[in-house]
Amino acid sequence: MTSARQYGALLLGSFFCAGGAMAANIVTAPQGGIARWAGMAASECGIYGKRYPAVDAVCYYPVDMRGKPGTHEIALWDQDGKQHLGSLRAEKAEFPSVEMELPESLGRFLNPSPEEISRASAERGDIGKILGGSVDEHAQFSLPLGKPTATLPKSSDDFGSERVFNKEHKSLHSGRDYPVGPGNTVKAVADGTVVLAADHFYAGNSVYVDHGDGLVSMNFHLESIAVKAGDKVKRGQTLGKVGGTGRATGPHLHIGLRWLGKRIDPALLFDNPTTLPSVSDTHAEAERKIEKAEQREPDESDTPVDED
Repeated sequence: MTSARQYGALLLGSFFCAGGAMAANIVTAPQGGIARWAGMAASECGIYGKRYPAVDAVCYYPVDMRGKPGTHEIALWDQDGKQHLGSLRAEKAEFPSVEMELPESLGRFLNPSPEEISRASAERGDIGKILGGSVDEHAQFSLPLGKPTATLPKSSDDFGSERVFNKEHKSLHSGRDYPVGPGNTVKAVADGTVVLAADHFYAGNSVYVDHGDGLVSMNFHLESIAVKAGDKVKRGQTLGKVGGTGRATGPHLHIGLRWLGKRIDPALLFDNPTTLPSVSDTHAEAERKIEKAEQREPDESDTPVDED
């Protein structure tokens, strides 16, 4: 399973040239993680060739769960318009591999018909159009995000896992599963616009909400949907009910997040943002974050229950 040291602050500091002047700021985050640049009264941020608004005067830089390890240039524009440059080191994370046996009742998801394959392909096309989010729109959220249910129990450590169904069919799990019972209300984690609400082959009843600033939240396997595409929603507004539709072995809450199109661990944005690795952290602060992250780490006995 992914260690808390990979999900927490790993390595951060600054490079200095011979004269003592700061040459570059650097922060390290794992695949599926998020780095932060605070303390500069940011107005805009930049990474991956994209420029986007800051969130509450702080810059955030997401790393895809399967992003290639390496160094990316990051930028921050302060409220006076001055540009500051730094580096984000993306490091490899170790994700679990989970073998699952689907019951006979879900056999069609292992051997879909030509019509079902065509349906799933068309659905992927629709989804692909909205996952990048509205980068040009200011964030309609602050961090931490709101909880998607009234109570949010401890999740399985299943983000980023590779699932092997019946020893042959593989699927990457890009969200998190929470053991929330059927019929419980699923809420919007922030203000936004519903960009897709539909019954999908694999994910079942699904709701995608664009929260601006490139952030999109996704809820899958819902029992029912209470919104439609184009609806404006507020933080805490009902999106639907917890269910087990699609390729799910039972009712539960599944939530995923994309930021700038990158697949990130949603649990990171339900926690205080100061727990994220930051350019402005000292090494001592980083170590404290690591210790806290280890205390929050889910038990290895927790078992994932979901699909993709």
